[in-house]
Amino acid sequence: MFDRITAPRIDIYDGKTNEYYGKATFPVTTNVEDGLLQIVNYGATPDRIILQDVTFLPASSKYVPPGLFEKVKRNGIIRAAFRDENSHLWTPIDIYINFDSQARGNLLGDKYHFDSVVYTDIIIKDIKFLPQGELSIIQE
Repeated sequence: MFDRITAPRIDIYDGKTNEYYGKATFPVTTNVEDGLLQIVNYGATPDRIILQDVTFLPASSKYVPPGLFEKVKRNGIIRAAFRDENSHLWTPIDIYINFDSQARGNLLGDKYHFDSVVYTDIIIKDIKFLPQGELSIIQE
């Protein structure tokens, strides 16, 4: 069983063409941590995951930021380090998902920053436990 996560990010792909759009970074909140632990520990799918203070780093000139409150289909790979509750050792894990994404706010006016993004209609495609050293950033 895992009890904590750190260094989450998600590689985002178009839901129809699977073209790579870029990477989103966000802090660990209770909702994010609870949702990802539910997936990894129990194989359960949360109804929604709410990311806050999201910064998107585009990698495709075809990426167009979604309008606020517009639902878009996406594929993604959530990457994070998960801490074993007994040994306290960190394990990098990739979670492959399909989901609907909806940006809910952008108070800064930056088209690549969102106050919150909600993932719904989540489908878990695969979970991969990676060998140590394959996650480039692990923080305590």
